[in-house]
Amino acid sequence: MSEQRNSFLEQVQSQIKSKEARAFVSAELHHHLNEVKNYWLQKGISEDQAEEKAVTQMGNPISIGQNLNRIHRPKVDWMTLILFAAALFLGFLPLLFQGNIANHHFSTYKVVFIIMGGMLALIMMFIDYRKLANKGWLFYLLGTLLLLFLTKNFNTFTEGQFVFKVGPLKIEGLMTIPFFFLAWAGFFQSNRFKMWKFLLLFVLSLYFFLEFSLTTLFIYVIMTFTMIWWSKLNKKKIAIVLGSVFALVATWGVIGWMTVAYYQKKRLRSFINPYNSEEYFDLSKVHHLFMDAGWFGKHLLVDQMIAQANTNFVFLSFTYYYGWLFAAILFLVLSLVFVRIAFIAKRIGDSYTKLLLVGVMIIYTIQLVGHVGMIVGFFPMTNMSLPFISYGLMPVLLNAFLIGIVLSIYRRKDLLSTNTVHANQQ
Repeated sequence: MSEQRNSFLEQVQSQIKSKEARAFVSAELHHHLNEVKNYWLQKGISEDQAEEKAVTQMGNPISIGQNLNRIHRPKVDWMTLILFAAALFLGFLPLLFQGNIANHHFSTYKVVFIIMGGMLALIMMFIDYRKLANKGWLFYLLGTLLLLFLTKNFNTFTEGQFVFKVGPLKIEGLMTIPFFFLAWAGFFQSNRFKMWKFLLLFVLSLYFFLEFSLTTLFIYVIMTFTMIWWSKLNKKKIAIVLGSVFALVATWGVIGWMTVAYYQKKRLRSFINPYNSEEYFDLSKVHHLFMDAGWFGKHLLVDQMIAQANTNFVFLSFTYYYGWLFAAILFLVLSLVFVRIAFIAKRIGDSYTKLLLVGVMIIYTIQLVGHVGMIVGFFPMTNMSLPFISYGLMPVLLNAFLIGIVLSIYRRKDLLSTNTVHANQQ
């Protein structure tokens, strides 16, 4: 590299405050300088003369650096942060009914969970997500080891899944979703990743996920299938594989019905026959409470107790005590989070970044639509959490992690180009 080029690049970089932006701009300017240099070399002049002309043709390095500093300055996605904060704030409201706000156990842990979630989102925002692209095998290994640990060292078994409980904290299978999410995004963005590798790795991970709740299994399978559809793998092969997997799942479902847990059969029967009053998860009762809420709720009534009001039935209890109007506002805020992520994804062309955003949207949407859908009677009753609202550490951390990925992508959205994208794919 010539001394003149080094001097030019150093002057440009001296005007750029962000370390990430400096590296990006340096790579881009090298690319453009080489293009101009090659142009002059084809004209028949010497290499030194071509280098000098290329640098001179770029212009004033100080002005270029100042302009690029404004363009590539890392940005904070305030809209997503505001929606994130609003969702976390609304998560406190379920504590107000049934006297939970006076319960030091609930209120203290809820504050701790939200603080941890907020910190995780901010930490992820400052991490350069692009550095995770080539670590798919590491994340897959970590996720598999965590699943193996939970199945071998669990000390609690609740609602059909292994849980490792440490004091008030419960580590469950849901915690492994981020690891496999990052693993599949890293695998699928590579041109060298083959279908047989996917089948082998997916079947292996699926074997461990079968030991956990159907909800966690469902999130994992739908997330993986959605991400592979957006991958670089051949669409025809993907369609054949997905069709085969769905056929196997259907067969397994018919055969496995005889061995499925009693409480799971109970939930499905209550969905098929919602007017069976002997079932605990009686959809007719859920429907009655939902319709009885009215526009402004029954917040003055304390005689109607709702089971699992802060977790599996949080949207029902939220609606019953605060009314349809407030429930609509809650659903709107949570839906706007999805809309915001989709808006960002629409403006991104990088394959790895697109895969991450697609994965984020599907994981978030499954939770939102699944939870609300079961309350209004569209889906069977499950232990699906409502993002940011349901009580518990794992649901908060999972969705805070997703928000952190989105914030990290938005912060660096102006640091993507065809040149760097090509380099990342090599």
